[in-house]
Amino acid sequence: MKVIAKSACVLLLSSTSAFAGGFELQTLNTASLYEEGNYGAFSFAKINSDLNGVGANTQKVKTLKDQSVANGELKFETGKLDIGLVSFRSGAIQMSGDSDATFVGSYAPSVNANLNTLALIAKYSIGQNIDVLGGIQQNTLNDFNLTSVFGSYDISSKSNISYIAGAAYSIPDIALRAEILVQPGSEISTSGNYTSSAITVPGLGAIPAGVPGAVQAKLKTPQTITFNFQTGIAANTLIMGSIHHAKWGAAQTTATVATPSPAINGAAAVTSAFGDTTKYTIGLGRKFSDKVSGSLSYTHEAGSGATSKSVFTMSNGSRALSVGMKYSLENFDVSFGASRTMFGDVTVNPGSGQPDLVYSGNTATTFGLKLSTKF
Repeated sequence: MKVIAKSACVLLLSSTSAFAGGFELQTLNTASLYEEGNYGAFSFAKINSDLNGVGANTQKVKTLKDQSVANGELKFETGKLDIGLVSFRSGAIQMSGDSDATFVGSYAPSVNANLNTLALIAKYSIGQNIDVLGGIQQNTLNDFNLTSVFGSYDISSKSNISYIAGAAYSIPDIALRAEILVQPGSEISTSGNYTSSAITVPGLGAIPAGVPGAVQAKLKTPQTITFNFQTGIAANTLIMGSIHHAKWGAAQTTATVATPSPAINGAAAVTSAFGDTTKYTIGLGRKFSDKVSGSLSYTHEAGSGATSKSVFTMSNGSRALSVGMKYSLENFDVSFGASRTMFGDVTVNPGSGQPDLVYSGNTATTFGLKLSTKF
Protein backbone atom coordinates (compact mmCIF):
# COMPACT_ATOMS: atom_id res chain seq x y z
CA MET A 1 0.00 0.00 0.00
CA LYS A 2 1.38 3.40 -1.00
CA VAL A 3 -0.06 6.51 0.66
CA ILE A 4 1.19 10.07 0.48
CA ALA A 5 1.82 11.25 4.04
CA LYS A 6 0.49 14.73 3.40
CA SER A 7 -2.62 13.67 1.52
CA ALA A 8 -5.06 15.07 4.05
CA CYS A 9 -5.45 18.21 6.13
CA VAL A 10 -6.54 18.13 9.74
CA LEU A 11 -7.72 21.22 11.60
CA LEU A 12 -8.15 20.18 15.21
CA LEU A 13 -9.74 23.41 16.34
CA SER A 14 -11.37 23.06 19.74
CA SER A 15 -12.36 25.45 22.47
CA THR A 16 -10.35 24.07 25.34
CA SER A 17 -10.08 27.04 27.66
CA ALA A 18 -12.96 25.89 29.83
CA PHE A 19 -11.73 22.36 30.48
CA ALA A 20 -11.84 21.35 34.12
CA GLY A 21 -8.19 20.33 34.15
CA GLY A 22 -6.59 23.72 33.67
CA PHE A 23 -6.28 26.75 31.41
CA GLU A 24 -4.73 25.11 28.31
CA LEU A 25 -6.06 26.54 25.07
CA GLN A 26 -3.76 25.20 22.32
CA THR A 27 -0.97 22.63 22.22
CA LEU A 28 2.31 22.69 20.31
CA ASN A 29 1.81 21.58 16.69
CA THR A 30 4.94 20.01 15.15
CA ALA A 31 3.35 19.06 11.80
CA SER A 32 5.30 21.74 9.91
CA LEU A 33 8.59 19.99 10.77
CA TYR A 34 7.55 17.08 8.53
CA GLU A 35 6.74 19.22 5.50
CA GLU A 36 9.17 18.93 2.59
CA GLY A 37 11.43 21.92 1.95
CA ASN A 38 10.85 25.35 3.49
CA TYR A 39 7.36 26.02 4.77
CA GLY A 40 5.31 28.88 6.23
CA ALA A 41 1.75 29.14 7.53
CA PHE A 42 -0.61 31.55 9.24
CA SER A 43 -3.88 30.52 10.88
CA PHE A 44 -6.74 32.31 12.60
CA ALA A 45 -9.53 30.88 14.75
CA LYS A 46 -12.62 32.42 16.33
CA ILE A 47 -14.16 30.77 19.40
CA ASN A 48 -17.83 31.58 19.94
CA SER A 49 -18.94 30.58 23.43
CA ASP A 50 -22.35 29.57 24.71
CA LEU A 51 -21.14 28.69 28.20
CA ASN A 52 -23.34 30.05 30.98
CA GLY A 53 -23.36 29.89 34.77
CA VAL A 54 -26.61 30.02 36.78
CA GLY A 55 -26.67 31.17 40.40
CA ALA A 56 -29.39 31.14 43.05
CA ASN A 57 -31.31 33.89 41.23
CA THR A 58 -31.68 31.55 38.18
CA GLN A 59 -30.24 34.20 35.84
CA LYS A 60 -27.77 32.98 33.21
CA VAL A 61 -24.43 34.76 32.94
CA LYS A 62 -22.20 34.06 29.91
CA THR A 63 -19.05 33.07 31.78
CA LEU A 64 -16.67 32.04 29.00
CA LYS A 65 -15.74 34.96 26.77
CA ASP A 66 -15.60 34.76 22.99
CA GLN A 67 -11.98 34.64 21.85
CA SER A 68 -9.83 35.02 18.75
CA VAL A 69 -6.41 33.42 18.28
CA ALA A 70 -3.77 33.74 15.56
CA ASN A 71 -0.88 31.32 15.01
CA GLY A 72 2.24 31.45 12.85
CA GLU A 73 4.63 28.73 11.64
CA LEU A 74 7.97 28.85 9.82
CA LYS A 75 10.13 25.85 8.95
CA PHE A 76 13.52 25.70 7.23
CA GLU A 77 15.19 22.56 5.92
CA THR A 78 18.96 22.05 5.90
CA GLY A 79 19.92 18.52 4.96
CA LYS A 80 18.96 16.23 7.82
CA LEU A 81 18.07 19.17 10.06
CA ASP A 82 14.71 20.95 10.08
CA ILE A 83 14.28 24.06 12.22
CA GLY A 84 10.85 25.41 13.04
CA LEU A 85 9.42 28.50 14.76
CA VAL A 86 5.84 28.22 16.04
CA SER A 87 3.74 30.85 17.83
CA PHE A 88 0.48 29.90 19.54
CA ARG A 89 -1.70 30.70 22.57
CA SER A 90 -0.93 27.91 24.99
CA GLY A 91 -3.24 29.09 27.75
CA ALA A 92 -6.11 31.42 28.55
CA ILE A 93 -8.46 32.25 31.41
CA GLN A 94 -11.13 34.38 29.77
CA MET A 95 -14.12 34.71 32.10
CA SER A 96 -16.89 37.30 32.37
CA GLY A 97 -18.64 36.46 35.63
CA ASP A 98 -20.45 39.36 37.25
CA SER A 99 -18.63 38.84 40.60
CA ASP A 100 -21.92 39.13 42.52
CA ALA A 101 -20.91 39.84 46.12
CA THR A 102 -24.34 38.72 47.41
CA PHE A 103 -23.54 35.22 46.04
CA VAL A 104 -27.05 34.79 44.58
CA GLY A 105 -25.94 35.51 41.02
CA SER A 106 -22.80 34.50 39.15
CA TYR A 107 -20.02 35.03 41.67
CA ALA A 108 -17.54 33.72 39.09
CA PRO A 109 -14.67 36.20 38.56
CA SER A 110 -13.95 38.30 35.49
CA VAL A 111 -10.49 37.55 34.03
CA ASN A 112 -8.65 38.39 30.79
CA ALA A 113 -5.41 36.36 31.12
CA ASN A 114 -3.55 34.93 28.11
CA LEU A 115 -0.39 32.83 27.94
CA ASN A 116 1.32 33.16 24.54
CA THR A 117 4.11 30.78 23.54
CA LEU A 118 6.88 31.07 20.96
CA ALA A 119 8.62 27.73 20.34
CA LEU A 120 11.92 27.16 18.54
CA ILE A 121 12.16 23.46 17.77
CA ALA A 122 14.46 21.33 15.63
CA LYS A 123 14.12 17.85 14.11
CA TYR A 124 17.21 15.84 13.19
CA SER A 125 17.14 12.58 11.21
CA ILE A 126 19.47 9.97 12.71
CA GLY A 127 18.43 7.22 10.33
CA GLN A 128 15.99 6.42 7.57
CA ASN A 129 13.08 6.09 9.98
CA ILE A 130 14.06 7.85 13.23
CA ASP A 131 14.06 11.54 14.14
CA VAL A 132 14.92 13.30 17.38
CA LEU A 133 13.30 16.59 18.37
CA GLY A 134 14.36 19.29 20.79
CA GLY A 135 13.89 22.96 21.44
CA ILE A 136 12.97 25.77 23.78
CA GLN A 137 9.86 27.85 24.22
CA GLN A 138 9.18 31.27 25.70
CA ASN A 139 5.90 31.54 27.61
CA THR A 140 4.61 35.09 28.09
CA LEU A 141 1.81 35.98 30.49
CA ASN A 142 0.10 39.23 29.51
CA ASP A 143 -0.84 42.11 31.80
CA PHE A 144 -4.33 41.26 33.04
CA ASN A 145 -7.02 42.08 35.56
CA LEU A 146 -8.95 39.66 37.74
CA THR A 147 -12.03 40.99 39.48
CA SER A 148 -13.70 38.76 42.08
CA VAL A 149 -16.17 39.30 44.91
CA PHE A 150 -13.15 40.16 47.08
CA GLY A 151 -11.71 42.89 44.90
CA SER A 152 -9.65 43.80 41.85
CA TYR A 153 -6.23 42.30 41.08
CA ASP A 154 -4.01 43.97 38.45
CA ILE A 155 -1.22 41.54 37.48
CA SER A 156 1.97 42.45 35.60
CA SER A 157 3.27 40.70 32.48
CA LYS A 158 6.09 38.15 32.88
CA SER A 159 7.84 35.49 30.78
CA ASN A 160 9.83 32.31 31.33
CA ILE A 161 11.70 29.71 29.28
CA SER A 162 11.06 25.96 29.15
CA TYR A 163 12.25 23.17 26.89
CA ILE A 164 10.86 20.53 24.52
CA ALA A 165 12.14 17.02 23.81
CA GLY A 166 10.83 14.23 21.62
CA ALA A 167 11.35 11.53 19.05
CA ALA A 168 9.55 10.16 16.01
CA TYR A 169 9.49 6.93 14.01
CA SER A 170 8.20 6.91 10.44
CA ILE A 171 7.64 4.64 7.45
CA PRO A 172 6.96 7.05 4.56
CA ASP A 173 5.68 4.39 2.14
CA ILE A 174 2.59 3.84 4.27
CA ALA A 175 2.44 7.36 5.77
CA LEU A 176 3.14 5.95 9.22
CA ARG A 177 4.48 8.32 11.85
CA ALA A 178 4.57 7.91 15.62
CA GLU A 179 5.79 10.88 17.62
CA ILE A 180 6.20 11.51 21.33
CA LEU A 181 6.77 14.98 22.85
CA VAL A 182 7.66 15.82 26.44
CA GLN A 183 7.32 19.33 27.85
CA PRO A 184 8.25 19.81 31.53
CA GLY A 185 6.29 22.00 33.88
CA SER A 186 7.38 25.59 34.42
CA GLU A 187 6.58 28.51 36.70
CA ILE A 188 5.99 32.21 36.13
CA SER A 189 6.29 34.43 39.21
CA THR A 190 4.89 37.93 38.97
CA SER A 191 3.38 40.69 41.07
CA GLY A 192 0.62 43.26 41.02
CA ASN A 193 -1.74 45.51 42.95
CA TYR A 194 -4.98 44.78 44.80
CA THR A 195 -7.98 46.90 45.78
CA SER A 196 -10.66 45.40 48.04
CA SER A 197 -14.41 45.33 47.41
CA ALA A 198 -17.08 45.79 50.06
CA ILE A 199 -18.28 42.34 51.09
CA THR A 200 -19.43 40.43 54.15
CA VAL A 201 -17.80 37.03 54.40
CA PRO A 202 -19.27 34.37 56.74
CA GLY A 203 -16.84 33.85 59.60
CA LEU A 204 -14.77 36.92 58.69
CA GLY A 205 -17.28 39.75 58.90
CA ALA A 206 -17.41 42.89 56.78
CA ILE A 207 -14.55 43.83 54.45
CA PRO A 208 -14.49 47.51 53.47
CA ALA A 209 -14.02 48.74 49.92
CA GLY A 210 -10.94 50.52 48.67
CA VAL A 211 -8.25 48.92 50.84
CA PRO A 212 -5.04 48.70 48.76
CA GLY A 213 -2.59 45.82 48.81
CA ALA A 214 0.27 44.09 47.06
CA VAL A 215 -0.11 40.81 45.14
CA GLN A 216 2.47 38.05 44.65
CA ALA A 217 1.27 35.56 42.01
CA LYS A 218 2.54 32.27 40.62
CA LEU A 219 1.27 30.64 37.45
CA LYS A 220 2.47 27.09 36.82
CA THR A 221 2.24 25.21 33.56
CA PRO A 222 1.98 21.42 33.77
CA GLN A 223 4.32 18.72 32.60
CA THR A 224 2.79 17.28 29.43
CA ILE A 225 3.38 14.14 27.42
CA THR A 226 1.87 13.99 23.92
CA PHE A 227 1.73 10.98 21.61
CA ASN A 228 0.79 11.67 17.98
CA PHE A 229 0.14 8.89 15.49
CA GLN A 230 -0.89 8.50 11.86
CA THR A 231 -0.85 5.75 9.27
CA GLY A 232 -2.33 5.02 5.88
CA ILE A 233 -5.22 2.58 5.84
CA ALA A 234 -6.05 2.79 2.13
CA ALA A 235 -4.96 4.75 -0.91
CA ASN A 236 -5.13 8.48 -0.06
CA THR A 237 -6.68 7.76 3.36
CA LEU A 238 -5.14 8.27 6.78
CA ILE A 239 -6.19 7.43 10.31
CA MET A 240 -4.80 9.83 12.91
CA GLY A 241 -4.85 10.06 16.66
CA SER A 242 -3.26 11.68 19.68
CA ILE A 243 -3.10 11.29 23.45
CA HIS A 244 -2.23 14.39 25.46
CA HIS A 245 -1.66 14.02 29.22
CA ALA A 246 -1.19 17.11 31.41
CA LYS A 247 -0.25 16.97 35.11
CA TRP A 248 -2.36 19.91 36.23
CA GLY A 249 -2.59 18.62 39.79
CA ALA A 250 0.99 19.84 40.32
CA ALA A 251 0.47 23.09 38.39
CA GLN A 252 -1.79 25.36 40.40
CA THR A 253 -2.17 29.11 40.04
CA THR A 254 -1.95 31.11 43.28
CA ALA A 255 -2.02 34.73 44.40
CA THR A 256 -1.30 35.99 47.90
CA VAL A 257 -2.41 39.43 49.07
CA ALA A 258 -0.75 41.68 51.66
CA THR A 259 -2.82 44.64 52.94
CA PRO A 260 -2.96 46.60 56.21
CA SER A 261 -5.86 44.31 57.22
CA PRO A 262 -4.93 40.67 58.03
CA ALA A 263 -8.60 39.67 57.72
CA ILE A 264 -8.60 40.74 54.07
CA ASN A 265 -5.34 38.96 53.25
CA GLY A 266 -6.65 35.45 53.86
CA ALA A 267 -10.03 36.02 52.25
CA ALA A 268 -8.53 37.62 49.11
CA ALA A 269 -5.95 34.88 48.46
CA VAL A 270 -6.53 33.05 45.16
CA THR A 271 -5.86 29.34 44.64
CA SER A 272 -6.87 27.15 41.71
CA ALA A 273 -7.98 23.53 42.05
CA PHE A 274 -6.97 21.94 38.75
CA GLY A 275 -6.74 18.19 38.28
CA ASP A 276 -4.70 16.00 35.91
CA THR A 277 -6.25 15.53 32.46
CA THR A 278 -5.87 13.25 29.47
CA LYS A 279 -7.24 14.27 26.08
CA TYR A 280 -7.86 11.68 23.34
CA THR A 281 -8.34 12.51 19.65
CA ILE A 282 -9.10 10.17 16.75
CA GLY A 283 -9.62 11.22 13.15
CA LEU A 284 -9.70 10.31 9.47
CA GLY A 285 -8.08 12.22 6.61
CA ARG A 286 -8.94 11.72 2.95
CA LYS A 287 -7.49 13.10 -0.28
CA PHE A 288 -10.36 13.47 -2.74
CA SER A 289 -8.34 14.89 -5.64
CA ASP A 290 -5.03 16.58 -6.36
CA LYS A 291 -6.52 19.80 -5.02
CA VAL A 292 -9.04 18.83 -2.34
CA SER A 293 -8.60 16.92 0.92
CA GLY A 294 -10.55 16.79 4.14
CA SER A 295 -10.68 15.43 7.66
CA LEU A 296 -13.05 14.49 10.45
CA SER A 297 -12.03 14.05 14.09
CA TYR A 298 -13.46 13.46 17.57
CA THR A 299 -11.89 14.60 20.84
CA HIS A 300 -12.74 13.57 24.38
CA GLU A 301 -11.36 14.84 27.68
CA ALA A 302 -12.72 13.63 31.03
CA GLY A 303 -13.28 16.17 33.77
CA SER A 304 -12.42 16.19 37.45
CA GLY A 305 -15.93 15.50 38.71
CA ALA A 306 -19.50 16.77 38.72
CA THR A 307 -18.77 19.16 41.61
CA SER A 308 -15.99 21.66 42.29
CA LYS A 309 -15.01 24.20 44.94
CA SER A 310 -13.05 26.35 42.47
CA VAL A 311 -14.72 29.40 40.92
CA PHE A 312 -12.38 28.94 37.92
CA THR A 313 -14.11 25.67 37.02
CA MET A 314 -16.68 25.97 34.22
CA SER A 315 -17.07 22.38 33.01
CA ASN A 316 -16.61 18.72 33.82
CA GLY A 317 -14.59 17.75 30.75
CA SER A 318 -15.70 18.02 27.15
CA ARG A 319 -16.35 16.33 23.82
CA ALA A 320 -15.64 17.93 20.44
CA LEU A 321 -16.35 17.08 16.80
CA SER A 322 -14.16 18.80 14.19
CA VAL A 323 -14.17 18.92 10.38
CA GLY A 324 -11.57 20.39 8.02
CA MET A 325 -11.09 20.94 4.29
CA LYS A 326 -7.97 21.93 2.36
CA TYR A 327 -7.82 23.34 -1.15
CA SER A 328 -4.42 23.36 -2.90
CA LEU A 329 -3.58 26.15 -5.33
CA GLU A 330 -0.44 26.60 -7.40
CA ASN A 331 1.62 28.42 -4.79
CA PHE A 332 -0.25 27.98 -1.51
CA ASP A 333 -2.94 25.98 0.30
CA VAL A 334 -6.13 27.25 1.93
CA SER A 335 -7.66 25.28 4.81
CA PHE A 336 -10.97 25.75 6.58
CA GLY A 337 -12.13 24.12 9.79
CA ALA A 338 -14.98 24.07 12.27
CA SER A 339 -15.40 22.46 15.67
CA ARG A 340 -18.33 21.98 18.02
CA THR A 341 -17.48 21.46 21.70
CA MET A 342 -19.95 20.08 24.26
CA PHE A 343 -19.00 20.73 27.90
CA GLY A 344 -19.77 18.38 30.76
CA ASP A 345 -22.11 19.70 33.47
CA VAL A 346 -20.58 20.84 36.76
CA THR A 347 -21.84 22.43 39.99
CA VAL A 348 -19.50 24.90 41.71
CA ASN A 349 -19.71 25.73 45.42
CA PRO A 350 -16.82 27.54 47.17
CA GLY A 351 -18.15 26.59 50.61
CA SER A 352 -18.99 28.83 53.60
CA GLY A 353 -22.70 28.13 53.09
CA GLN A 354 -22.84 29.80 49.69
CA PRO A 355 -25.39 28.72 47.02
CA ASP A 356 -24.44 26.62 44.02
CA LEU A 357 -23.27 28.03 40.69
CA VAL A 358 -24.43 25.58 38.01
CA TYR A 359 -23.06 25.02 34.50
CA SER A 360 -25.14 22.72 32.30
CA GLY A 361 -25.88 22.16 28.61
CA ASN A 362 -23.05 24.45 27.52
CA THR A 363 -21.27 24.48 24.15
CA ALA A 364 -18.78 26.43 22.04
CA THR A 365 -18.24 26.67 18.29
CA THR A 366 -14.87 27.36 16.67
CA PHE A 367 -14.18 28.41 13.07
CA GLY A 368 -10.69 28.49 11.59
CA LEU A 369 -8.79 29.55 8.47
CA LYS A 370 -5.22 28.59 7.55
CA LEU A 371 -2.97 29.77 4.70
CA SER A 372 0.24 27.85 4.02
CA THR A 373 2.96 27.85 1.39
CA LYS A 374 6.28 26.21 0.49
CA PHE A 375 9.21 28.30 -0.64
